[in-house]
Amino acid sequence: MRQGLFLLLIIVLTTACNNKDKFRVTGHIEGAKDQMLYLQRMDLSQTVTIDSVKIKNGNFEFKNDRLEEPTFLILKLNDNNFITLLADSIETIAVDADAKNLETSYQLKNSIGSVYIQMFNKRIRKLNKELNTIVAKYKATDVKDAQTRAELEQRYDQKLNEHKAFVGEFIMENPRSFAGYYALFQNLDDNSSVMNVFDKKDQVYFSTLATSLNLYFPESERANHLYNYVLGAKAQQQRQKFADELMASKADERGYVDIEAPDLQGDTIKLSSLEGKTIIVNFWASWDEKSVAANRHLKKMYAQYKNKGLAVYSVSLDRSKVLWESTIKKEGYEWVDVSDLNYTNSFPARLYNIKQIPSNYIISPKGEIIGKDLFGNRLTDKLKELL
Repeated sequence: MRQGLFLLLIIVLTTACNNKDKFRVTGHIEGAKDQMLYLQRMDLSQTVTIDSVKIKNGNFEFKNDRLEEPTFLILKLNDNNFITLLADSIETIAVDADAKNLETSYQLKNSIGSVYIQMFNKRIRKLNKELNTIVAKYKATDVKDAQTRAELEQRYDQKLNEHKAFVGEFIMENPRSFAGYYALFQNLDDNSSVMNVFDKKDQVYFSTLATSLNLYFPESERANHLYNYVLGAKAQQQRQKFADELMASKADERGYVDIEAPDLQGDTIKLSSLEGKTIIVNFWASWDEKSVAANRHLKKMYAQYKNKGLAVYSVSLDRSKVLWESTIKKEGYEWVDVSDLNYTNSFPARLYNIKQIPSNYIISPKGEIIGKDLFGNRLTDKLKELL
């Protein structure tokens, strides 16, 4: 009898211990009766489904082994209806949502990491809405209305910088939170990054979080990824500094440095692909009225001389693909136009030591740099001389 009670006690204690070593996601989804619900883990290279349940009367429960580190999870009804969670160790995350739209309806309990993720997603939705409104007004504004366009550009940058400052402040106050990692890699609707590791201010936040996560989670694949990502960016900046110095030292020598960047279709185009022609390497940006004005004159020159051997390789220092594409279509540029969408950190621009825009270089069919920063009548006269 005593032996039986003893064995029963062991079983009860073992079960209790096992249950304590689990993490759970439980809750209720209104309007989801008899639907399948999936729990997925977001790894760096893939998303893995770790469990699925059929919702009964709106209620559900997932129970899995404890997490060794904070982990990003997806709770979804389908690929277009899901929420992102940040689970830790043996949390029991409680979720209450409406099946019509999980993302905008869900409420959370017992998971501070998931609350942070929800906060950042709400903020990025609000930011996208504000920026899209500004972009729509920008598109509708006549290019000649420089003041209105400048005001819209300023408002765009202000909204973006406010969000960046919020992310930075969060990271400084929560240097151990993987929610900061999530915020660093959020994108806008046009797929451009909010935070830029090559930006001097932003890089402080990247470095702070990378150092902290690497210290407290040395075995974490995601922490190692961020740490190496920052190291790689800094190494690239060092190489860029050397390239700047090299280009500056060769500014008056013969020959040019080859560059490459994606065009609007995402195809990488090399400057050297235009070899054998007289090439104008044109540095500009859709947000710079002087650039757009200079391009109008360049457009006339291109139409006049393109059949006589003139080529234009135009590099945009834009950050928004939407604004870049909108200006190209509105102005009717027909030449090669590329951009890495890194704004003033544009790699091709830095390689050519561009300090202001508009700026240009003229390269002969033999590959010699034969002109620099020629605009208006000076450009017209130079092309008459060459072609």
